[in-house]
Amino acid sequence: MADLEKTIKILFQGDDQLSGPMGSIAAKFDKFSELGGKVATISEPLANATDKILKLDAALAALVAGGMYYAVKKSVEFETAVVELRKVVGDSPKEIEAATNASKDLALTYGESSSKILASTADFVQAGFSTKEAMTLTKNAMDLVIAGSIPAADASAYLVSILKGFKAPAEEAARVTDILNEVSNRYATDVQQLAIGMATLSPIAHTMGFSLEETAGVLTPVIEIFRSGGESAVALKTGLLKLIDDSKPVREALASIGVSQTDANGALRSGKDILIDVSKAFANLSDPQKLFVTQQLVGIEQSARMVEVFTGLNKTLE
Repeated sequence: MADLEKTIKILFQGDDQLSGPMGSIAAKFDKFSELGGKVATISEPLANATDKILKLDAALAALVAGGMYYAVKKSVEFETAVVELRKVVGDSPKEIEAATNASKDLALTYGESSSKILASTADFVQAGFSTKEAMTLTKNAMDLVIAGSIPAADASAYLVSILKGFKAPAEEAARVTDILNEVSNRYATDVQQLAIGMATLSPIAHTMGFSLEETAGVLTPVIEIFRSGGESAVALKTGLLKLIDDSKPVREALASIGVSQTDANGALRSGKDILIDVSKAFANLSDPQKLFVTQQLVGIEQSARMVEVFTGLNKTLE
């Protein structure tokens, strides 16, 4: 009954004894509400930070996973290179160990993967060089990679072709890289195109008596204009073989500029000597005459390139 009376007093008699306490409570709730807003405001960056931490954690996990995958992949590549080396070296633990250690050292020096370096060593061994020679040749190939921005496998292939074509020992590899680098620095060619040209021309050039330097010399004027070592070498192979061809058009063309294919004893002269004489004779010809004689000597298809060879004697000698 007392509770009912209190309720009636509040509702009908205006006996407001609760408004004060309730107002105080309400005010405190308002304060708490404001504080709650501030707490929410403070917690938002923390929530964002937590979200970013979670994302970073996921990214790091992905990097770790990726790094493990990369490491495993490179390890497999290296083991494959070791297997390939073992195929050509045979069961020789000391040689394989020496080659693998050398490949790791070169990898640190040249910034190339050790598996590619080891593969280059295997290529040289397969080409008939000893393991010791192959390790030296691999270093020469890496010098070529740096000088000409050439892939390691290509650098090895060019060196093998040039050395084999000239019947040169492994010790000449450093000389080859020096020639390629020096000529490309001084003339409008690049290491790779000159290497391609020398590798392609090497057997014919060696047979006809050209040195490594002379071969680079006759190739350079053509590469400077036609920008292709392969095309330049093919033109020179055709031209050099034509110069010693016993066909009537060739003999007549050479005779017209005072050049003979044979020496005083009637023996066939080398293609190199004939080329030099043709180049000297071209100094006294007009441009139309040069083109006509060249067409007679080597045919229309290669005449444009061989004109550059015949007229580039000064650069070749330099």
